[in-house]
Order: sequence, then C-alpha cells, then structure tokens
Amino acid sequence: MMCTLLTTGDRTPERVAPVLASFFGVPADEVDICDVWDLDSRNWDASVTCEYAPLSGDLSWSLAITTSDDTSQLSEEVLALTVARSLGVVVVFSSDYPDISWIDRAATPEGDVGYINTTESEDDPPRWTVEISEISIPAFPNAEVRPIPEIIKPLRLPTPITDACIPKDHPQRGSFYPLVNWERLTVRMATDWPPSSWYPASMYVEDLELRDQLDDLIEQLPPGDRQHVKDAVEQVDQTYRALTHDDGGENLAKVMEVPITGRAWYWYRRPLNPPWDIPGE
Repeated sequence: MMCTLLTTGDRTPERVAPVLASFFGVPADEVDICDVWDLDSRNWDASVTCEYAPLSGDLSWSLAITTSDDTSQLSEEVLALTVARSLGVVVVFSSDYPDISWIDRAATPEGDVGYINTTESEDDPPRWTVEISEISIPAFPNAEVRPIPEIIKPLRLPTPITDACIPKDHPQRGSFYPLVNWERLTVRMATDWPPSSWYPASMYVEDLELRDQLDDLIEQLPPGDRQHVKDAVEQVDQTYRALTHDDGGENLAKVMEVPITGRAWYWYRRPLNPPWDIPGE
C-alpha cells in the first residue's frame, strides 16, 4: 500500500506508530516514523514507513505511508478511519474520483466519511483550506456544508442491459448515451442514489429529457438493430416503473416550480424515495 493521509492534530506523527503497527500487523519496531527530509535517521529495513511533513491552515500534517508487504486487500478508507478513531483527529484521504483533483474524502473520529473540496496554497508549508464539506465537521468550522453535485455524474455505474445490447467497445457506443444514462438512473434509484444518497431534481429532469431522445434514436437505427435496442429500452422502462409511482407529475412540478404537462408517461412518475428537498416539506 502507498497512500498519503492529511490530518488535523498537533502531535499526530509521534502518536501514529502503534496505530500503523496494529493496522498492518507488524511489531512496533517495524514501523519507521520519519521527517520527510531526514535521510540519516531512517530505518530502511522497516516494514512500514510513514514520512511526515507539516502543513498549515485547516490541516496539520501530511503522512506518506508505504509498506513493503502485499496489502492490496487493505482499504485506504479503512486505514483513514482507523487513524481518525484511534487518534481523535480528522483524516483526509483520496477520493474515488482521480479525474477530479479538488475532491477528497474526510474521515472523522466518530466514524463518518464525507466528500470535501480542498484547496492548497503555494505557501511553504502549504496552507490547506476545506472550502466545502458534505457533512458538518467541527474541525472545519469555515467550510460550507452542502452536497457536491459535481461528484454524481462521473460515478460510473453498471449498465448490464445496455452492455448486452451495445457492447462498450461498439464503435457507435457514444451515440447511445441516452440509453446508458437511462439505465444508470435506475441503478441510482435501486442503490439509494450513490455516492451520497442525494440527487438534485435538475439532474433528474436532464435524465428525463435524455429519455425523450430515445424514441427518435431507435427510429434512426437500421432495422436489424432497432428491435434489440427497443427491447433494451423496454427492460429499463420496466425497472423504472418498479422504482417509481405515478403521482401525476406533482412532485417534480413542485420541486422544479414548473407545470409538467404534455409529457411522456415517465414524466408523471416520481421515485419511491425522492432524493431532493421539496419546498414546504
């Protein structure tokens, strides 16, 4: 395992050795805690190395942790939670969005994990600021507490029905994005709206608008492909029906503050557990 944890806490480096020894299952003298710039006092034969460097701002320390053993089965999130609970500090670790560099995750001593938006200044040492946090974390009192919609769409959800109809390596796969997105919507519903059990109504409307494009898309296909795609759409439609109920479009009209009239049938159905706030409720 190689990972970098950023933490709060004044004395984190001097307290973390027994936590790492326990987590990785090695003797305490097999854990080398060292200043990142100190090359003379290293235990180069240690099983676990933790190079620390001071930070400033909302975060106090950077801990670069490496282990020589095969620990591929160990989770960075579990390590972050272990350090947070054991030392009573907040631990910031990488998100599962490598393409969104400004999104991290934070583990709290209470065992909560939430996405955060962090910024790093060019000061020496760097000054770290948590600008936005999905969950309220007392260590970051100036952070804006709110959902982060930018992390929703990049989450790649499985689409087995679409994949069976249009394989991922199909040269025209991109043209079928409305179907891919439609199936992803049903997966979101069925799995409690990952990654944060929240979904803005505006995105839901975009999903329905993409569903509107599917009928025209099917009609433009060669006859040999048309029925396969039509069958796939019908399967996803059935799943959508099972995960929603007909409310005449009342919920969506209320939350979007627009009338839902003259639309296709799916516009008049709402999720069984709408993942957005409804005005007045």
